[in-house]
Amino acid sequence: MKKYRVYLGACDSYDADKITAVLEKALQEKILTKPISGKVVIKPNLVMAHAKVATEGYTRKEVVEGILRIVQKHGQDVEKIDIVEKSGLGITTAGQFRGAGYRPLKKKYGVKLRAMEERRRRIAVLEKGKIHRHISIAAEMAERDFLIFAPKLKTNVLTFAYSGALKLNIGTIDSKERLDNHNCHLPAKIVDILEAANPDLIVTDGIRFAFGGCQMTQPGADMGVIAVSNNAVAHDIVCAHLLGLDPDEIVHIREAASRDYGPSSIDEIEILGDFPIKKGRKICKKLDFGFIPVEKFPCKFKIHVGVPYCYGGCQGIFLDWLHMIKDKKPRLLKKFPKIDVIIGKVKKPIVAKKALLIGDCATASQVGAKKTVIIKGCPPSHKMIVWKMMTRFRLLAPMVRVSLIFDGFVLYPLKKIKGWFANLGYS
Repeated sequence: MKKYRVYLGACDSYDADKITAVLEKALQEKILTKPISGKVVIKPNLVMAHAKVATEGYTRKEVVEGILRIVQKHGQDVEKIDIVEKSGLGITTAGQFRGAGYRPLKKKYGVKLRAMEERRRRIAVLEKGKIHRHISIAAEMAERDFLIFAPKLKTNVLTFAYSGALKLNIGTIDSKERLDNHNCHLPAKIVDILEAANPDLIVTDGIRFAFGGCQMTQPGADMGVIAVSNNAVAHDIVCAHLLGLDPDEIVHIREAASRDYGPSSIDEIEILGDFPIKKGRKICKKLDFGFIPVEKFPCKFKIHVGVPYCYGGCQGIFLDWLHMIKDKKPRLLKKFPKIDVIIGKVKKPIVAKKALLIGDCATASQVGAKKTVIIKGCPPSHKMIVWKMMTRFRLLAPMVRVSLIFDGFVLYPLKKIKGWFANLGYS
């Protein structure tokens, strides 16, 4: 028997009974390497869950319910179960718990929903860190005995890959740390965080998978699989093959393997279950994952790309914004004004009527324009790009909704203040 095992179970619908049955079969294959016990933390992917805007890119409640049933049945001396998350885009995690339908799980299974920005945090020292020497994580995450990752199977242009178990780690840290070195150093950053939050069990929601657009707003397609594993690297290698991607070309997977967090190839992994990899590849074969350089995105903008090229930073985040428009407001692309967009340090002089500089590196470019708009940051946040494009160019992204503006600019700061008070006297 090989050390690393990944179970691919067929599941054709979001039915908690069917999902539980798949997980039971996975556990019978001895996926677990340690007992589920003590303080259990479940970390889903709730970067954004919204009934109108973000319908595909988050872990569905039925998958989490299946996990909860497994924990209650197979857990030994379980003290408590916490669902811990930090949403993206500068919006409240509480809002995403609500949008994803997680709230009924509290009463039904006696779990707690923990929004990191509102809670106590602990400093985790990273002995192997290349980018981070220490990070701030939720107290529940730091004090856990058993950690379950519940990723959503979806492609992600910020890594030119997909959001699997390794990328899920980004949601274990706060917004400020999340943006720190979220650039060309993103692969190393992802693996650094693994030292503080290395899952004991991974259960991936691939019943429907999201693909081809912005990580929040992209469309979905039926895949019909749940992936279960005890190792994040092994899991991501198999899921990369499932989507027809080459894990050797996914930098953060190579980085994690090089630091001995898991296998270096699929040959070291035992693949179990009743869902063949070739079935997933066939589904994905004709799909467009949107993995294009930002300067080649088809729109009226003239995009100038300099150095460095940060697919995890300014170039990637602006590409993500462009995909957001394509996902939900494709007609708006034809109404874009003619703007010269500068991302990275461009060596040649740029002369334009309107210029948009994305990120701190772009400000080092030589630009002559009648109107210049600068979106600062390394990288700028999605929230800031959405806001600036709305206020300076009247380009309303799908996120420009009264409820989301209130959530992001009123409620979120209040939640952060609550978290600040919760952490007084703690370190």
